[in-house]
Amino acid sequence: MLFVTTGLLITDLALQPGLPTPPELFGPDKIEHLLAFFVLTVLARMGWPRRVWLTSIFLLSYGIGIELVQGSTIFGRTASAADFVADLIGISLGLVFAHLITRHAPR
Repeated sequence: MLFVTTGLLITDLALQPGLPTPPELFGPDKIEHLLAFFVLTVLARMGWPRRVWLTSIFLLSYGIGIELVQGSTIFGRTASAADFVADLIGISLGLVFAHLITRHAPR
C-alpha cells in the first residue's frame, strides 16, 4: 500500500505544470528523480522481495512513461533523457541498498 501511495504521489508531482525554465543536464530535479526512484525501488523490494526483475522492469517502464507523458504538450513539461538516467541511477542504488539491508537483516 505504501508503494502504491508513494507512486501516486510521485506521479502527481511529476505531472504538475512545470515552471518555464530550460531543462538542465545536472539540475536539482535530477536529485529529485534519483531519490523518488530510490524510494520506490526500496519499497518495491520490501513489498515483493522475490520479484527483483519484475519490479525493476516495471520501475524502468514507469520512468520512461513519465518522460513520454511529460514530453507531450498537455502538461507543459519537457521530456529529458537525463531525467531517465537519474531514474535509472535511483533504481540501481535502491536495489543495492535493499540487497544490503536484507542481507544483513536478522532472520
